[in-house]
Amino acid sequence: MQKFVWFLRIVCPFLFGITASHMAAAEPPHLAKADCWFDAPKERTVDCYRLDVPETRDFDLAIGPGKRLHLPVVIIRASEIDEESRPDPVIYLAGGPGDGAWLDDERIAWWWDFVASTDWARKRDLILFDQRGSGLVQPRIDCPEIEKIAIDVLASTDDAVAADLQRNAAAACGQRLLGEGFNPGAYTSRDGAADIHDLYAALKVPAWNVYGLSYGTRLALEYMRQYPGDIRSVLLDSVLPPEAQFLEDDASTTDRAFRMIFNACARQPDCAKAYGDLERRLTALVRRLDMKPLALQRPSPTGHGTIKVMVNGELLISRLFNLLYNRADIESVPQLIDLYDRDERDAIERDIDSFVTDYVGREDFGDAMFMAVHCQEEVPFNDMEKAIAAYRRYPLLAGLAVGGEAGSFAATCASWRKTLPVQPLRQTDTEPVASDLPTLIFSGLFDPVTPPVYGRMAASHLVNGFYLEFDGYGHDLIGNDPCANTIYERFLDDPRTPPRDSCLGSETPPDFLMPLK
Repeated sequence: MQKFVWFLRIVCPFLFGITASHMAAAEPPHLAKADCWFDAPKERTVDCYRLDVPETRDFDLAIGPGKRLHLPVVIIRASEIDEESRPDPVIYLAGGPGDGAWLDDERIAWWWDFVASTDWARKRDLILFDQRGSGLVQPRIDCPEIEKIAIDVLASTDDAVAADLQRNAAAACGQRLLGEGFNPGAYTSRDGAADIHDLYAALKVPAWNVYGLSYGTRLALEYMRQYPGDIRSVLLDSVLPPEAQFLEDDASTTDRAFRMIFNACARQPDCAKAYGDLERRLTALVRRLDMKPLALQRPSPTGHGTIKVMVNGELLISRLFNLLYNRADIESVPQLIDLYDRDERDAIERDIDSFVTDYVGREDFGDAMFMAVHCQEEVPFNDMEKAIAAYRRYPLLAGLAVGGEAGSFAATCASWRKTLPVQPLRQTDTEPVASDLPTLIFSGLFDPVTPPVYGRMAASHLVNGFYLEFDGYGHDLIGNDPCANTIYERFLDDPRTPPRDSCLGSETPPDFLMPLK
C-alpha cells in the first residue's frame, strides 16, 4: 500500500451481489503454457503461463466488444530434492494497488534469492502473477500522462498549479483509455478476486494458501469473502481491511509513524544524546522549509539535463515517510533529519537524487490501476474534508492541511469518475470480512501506512485468525524478517494451531545510525 497522495507513488460468497444474467457470458478464462521470458537458475523448475480473462465481467459496464486481458503467471515449483514438499501451493498477491509481482527479467531475480533462503518457499509451489492493470499484463491500462507531470510537480511550490496538473493528467488518461477501448471501471478488488478464482480453477490445484501483502491483503480479504472454497489458509502481511477509513486516518497514521521514531530514539541513550528532541527539530525544520523551500538543480532521472526540485516541508515529510517501510531505512531517519536540519548540502543532494529516482516510478507500476481502485473503493467512502481537517491537529503535519492535498486527490477522483463508467458504489465493499478460514495476520509496530490497529481490526472478524506484532519492523514482514518466515512455515504445516516461535520474543527496536560528521 502506498501513501494516498497518489502522485508521490510513494479487499458468505455472494458473487458481487449481481445476478448471473449480468455477468459477461463471453468465452471463459483460458490458461495457456508459455515460454518463460527470463532465465531461471538451474536448480529451479519454473513454469510460465498466460491467463486469459475478460476485462469487463458485468454487461452493464461493457464498452464495445470488451477486451481480453492476458495475465502472466509464474510457478516456481517445490524443490524436487526436498522430501518434505507439500501438495498445497502458495499464491502471492502483490501490493500497490498497481504493483507488479516482479516478474520482469530484471526483478524476478529477487524471487530466486528469496526461495533459496526461505524454507517454506522451497517446500511448496509458489505461484506468482501480475494482477490486472499491473506489471506485464497485456494489454495494460496505464497513465503516462501522470508520469509526465511528475517532474513538474517536484518543481512547483504553488499547490493550485500542482493540483491542476494532477487533475488534468488523470482526466486526460481516463479519456484516452476510453478511446482505446479500455474500461477503467472494471479494475476493482472484486474483479481481481474473480481473476484469482479463474486461475485457481484453471490450474486444478488443491485448496491453496493465499499470501497477501499490503493492498494484496485487501484483495485477499475480498477473495476470502467471495471464494472461501478455494482456500486452505491465508497470510495477511501489513493489512488494509475494507472497513478501514484509510484516507480519513492518514493524518493520525502518519503522526503515529513519526512518533514511533521520536519515542524509540528518546528511549535509546546514544540516540537521545546525539539528536536531542527530534520532534521539536523536525517540526521547526518543516516550518522553515515551508517558508523558504530549498531550491536544488539535480541531474534528471532520464539521464538528460537537469531538473528543479523544491524541497519544502511537505516533500521532506513525504521523503521521511517513505523511509519508514523497512527496518534498514527506519534506522537512518534520525540521521537524515539531522543532515537536513544542519543543511549538509552534499548529503541532502544525494538523498534527493535517491528520492527522485523512486518518485518517478517504475515502468511496471500501474498508475491507472492505482487511480481506479482508490477512486472507486476509498475516496467515495471517506469524508475528504474530515481527512484534510485532521492534519491541523498535529503540529508536524499542519502544513498538509494548508496545501489541501487530500482535497486535490478527491477532486482528481471526482474528475476521473465523472468521465468514466465505474462500478456502482456498494456499501458492502466497506464491510468487514467475517471468515472461519485459518488466517495469520502480521503487523510491524513501525508500519507507517497499514498500522497495527488495521491488523487487529481485520483479526476481530476472523474466528480462526492469529494476530502477531513485530517490534523494530515496518511494512512487509515476510520480505524483511526471518522470524516472520519461520512462523509462517509452522503455520502452513498446521494452519489451525496458533503459531509460536521463540524468535518473536527476541525482536528488538531499531538500532538508529549515529550522526554523520
